[in-house]
Order: sequence, then C-alpha cells, then structure tokens
Amino acid sequence: MAEEVTRLARQGDLNGNPRLLNRVVCLKCGCADKTFLEFLKSGEFDVGEKVSVIVSYPGGAYLYAYEQETVTPILLKTKCRRCGHESKVTDPVLTVEYLTGIAKYAKPGIAPV
Repeated sequence: MAEEVTRLARQGDLNGNPRLLNRVVCLKCGCADKTFLEFLKSGEFDVGEKVSVIVSYPGGAYLYAYEQETVTPILLKTKCRRCGHESKVTDPVLTVEYLTGIAKYAKPGIAPV
C-alpha cells in the first residue's frame, strides 16, 4: 500500500488536492516543515493498521447522518530541522482509501471527442 501511495504522489495524481499542501508543524517549537504531499512523494511515512471511524454527512430528514467506515491511516515520519523533535503526524485526509479515491476520480471518466 505504501508503494502505491508514493507512486500516485510521484506521478502527480494527488497534486490537485489543496489539503495535501498543508505543512507539518513541529508540536514542540512550531517550526513549519514540508507539505503532506512532499512527505508522500519522498516515501517518509508509515501505513497504519485499519481502524473503524464514524463519518458524518448531511442527512435527509435529520441534520446529519452517520456511517461507520474502515480506513487505513498514513503516519508521516517527521523530525524537526530546528529542535530535532521526532513524531508521527496524521490527518483525516491522510488515509490510503481517500488518497487512492481522489487519484481515481480526479481523472475524467469519458474522453473528450
């Protein structure tokens, strides 16, 4: 799975997502580091174990509807260049399922004539 995510990032399939341009910020000193996308392109991440999460979305008669999904988180391996603090960082957008989904659906389904 890690190889597939790195390949998608290097091919440019994930470039159109603005959430992947967020920078990782050191939790200890606040120093800004590389973007999520740069970490994915360089392969500086681990793929975690599958977890179940509750996802909310706008409902019909109710304000929100909820659904349980299984996702595989991606953990970025960071080491602050200023203070040396090491940590693993994740974000709701950093899941294997989300990244492969946006790469798959970012391409048009019908070729122009």
